[in-house]
Amino acid sequence: MNRRLILLVLALAGLALAAWWLKKRSTGSTLDPALSDFAIADTARVTRIHIADRTGKQVNLVRTVDGWMVNGVFKARQPEVNTALKTFKRIEVKSPVPKSAEAMTLRTMAAYSTKVEIYTGGRTPEKVWIVGHATKDHFGTYMVLEKPGSGRSSSPFVMGMPAFTGVLNTRFPTNPDQWRSPEVFRYADLHALAEVEVQHTGRRDASYRILNTGDGPPQLASLDGAVLPMDTVLVMAALLPFKEFNYEDIVRTMAPARRDSLLSAPPNFTVTVKPRKGAAQDMKLWYMPYTGDGSAYDGAVPLHEPLRMWALVEDTLLVTVQRQYVDQMTQPAAAFRP
Repeated sequence: MNRRLILLVLALAGLALAAWWLKKRSTGSTLDPALSDFAIADTARVTRIHIADRTGKQVNLVRTVDGWMVNGVFKARQPEVNTALKTFKRIEVKSPVPKSAEAMTLRTMAAYSTKVEIYTGGRTPEKVWIVGHATKDHFGTYMVLEKPGSGRSSSPFVMGMPAFTGVLNTRFPTNPDQWRSPEVFRYADLHALAEVEVQHTGRRDASYRILNTGDGPPQLASLDGAVLPMDTVLVMAALLPFKEFNYEDIVRTMAPARRDSLLSAPPNFTVTVKPRKGAAQDMKLWYMPYTGDGSAYDGAVPLHEPLRMWALVEDTLLVTVQRQYVDQMTQPAAAFRP
């Protein structure tokens, strides 16, 4: 009798255990949370992002009291950093990779992938993403998660974000230029400007200074200091681009000889900004030669490229800038007459 009772109890216990396991499997995730919890719930805790690819290129983004910095030297593009942080927060597993495709996926990732280390303080990353290639439909991205102290997942996952269609690997480039802020001038409050000087090379009569004394409207003066007649509205309009002026691209592919020739030539314009606090900033500008066929101008071929110019900023950085803003900045002194 006792033996039968023991067997019955064991059988009931086995059935209860099986029922619990089936219920857990049907209501919970089948993914091991230690190997698939890619997300960072509180991205305000992220202090550093290190990104490296298989070719040796790498970028180090660090949060400072003055904002994010690239490689400890340049201000970061805040929109791109925000995109990365949003990805850390919203990422989710779309599906595991089928067992039959795991080996091929991992081989491809071994050759073409990016390592993203996410730090939340300290010298050890909280999580490391191995970001691979896109799925065939470009609706997901293959990734592997590594957690220091827990190891690395042996299986890749297809990752995505809610309400997002596309791939995620493009959000983590290893070219520092893609993270570097394009800011040239940033004076949201124009009262922070003490003086703006615009030199037209070879045209001293067209050159001028805009003096912002802080008491009343700005003044227009020649380079020799003589006060010039002006329309206040026109002068204030010329200052508007200084609220936020960015370069378009960094010039990296110009032949060295051509670059040396360009920089040795006198600039067409030199813009010098002197803030009330901080160091002065210079921007030298050169026209680009027009290389089109003139068809857009009814055969009247312009002498210069109408959309862009070359500019030298930060003493050594050659960039392209948009003429629609530069033309507003560099109007001749006569354009401000009442």
